[in-house]
Amino acid sequence: MQYRNYMRDLILGANDGLVSVFALVVGVAAGGFIPAEVLLTGIAGIVAGAISMAIGEYLSTKSQEEVYDAEKKLEKDHIENNIEHEIQELREFYTAKGFEGELLESIVQKIASDPEILLNEMMMAEFGVLEQERRSPITATIIVGIAFVLGSIIPVIPFLFVEQTSTGILISSIMSFIGLFSIGGLKGYVVKGNVNRAGLENLLLRAAGAIVTFTIGFLVGS
Repeated sequence: MQYRNYMRDLILGANDGLVSVFALVVGVAAGGFIPAEVLLTGIAGIVAGAISMAIGEYLSTKSQEEVYDAEKKLEKDHIENNIEHEIQELREFYTAKGFEGELLESIVQKIASDPEILLNEMMMAEFGVLEQERRSPITATIIVGIAFVLGSIIPVIPFLFVEQTSTGILISSIMSFIGLFSIGGLKGYVVKGNVNRAGLENLLLRAAGAIVTFTIGFLVGS
């Protein structure tokens, strides 16, 4: 399994879990609910969110793979029944990349000599996806679901121990902000970008959503 293929699912699940449940928790807490009620709301949000994310990821990934399989079958039929047309498309693909003359023909003929390599090359040329980059719907579902739960428990944990809702909001916010920065930094690291900038960007954008829910909860509660 190509683990890097599932890095998107890991980051997406953890980020969405943390953001959605944090926003839910602070919104309810700002409405004047006691810690036990906030905790119950948070747990319900974790369960519902994880189920929703997992099902959504399974269906979207499965649909993507089904489309790829259907196109691959069609491409295979083209290679078997009209290979000259496919070779010409391959030639145009490499011409657009700057190859020409004898080098171009050498590359095209080498690829075309193996139907399996030609099939993979045409799929890459037309759909931009390598066979090695495909993702299992079940694996993606499991990773997203687990990542969502791990991210979403961060803002909920404080309400297990605090007696005052205001204290819970403070601790939950601090822990969530650290988590948001860390997840953003991880994304920056994976894409070889600026870790601190990615972390800060993720923190500020996601925190803005929590501020909105906090304000709404406070106004409704008042």
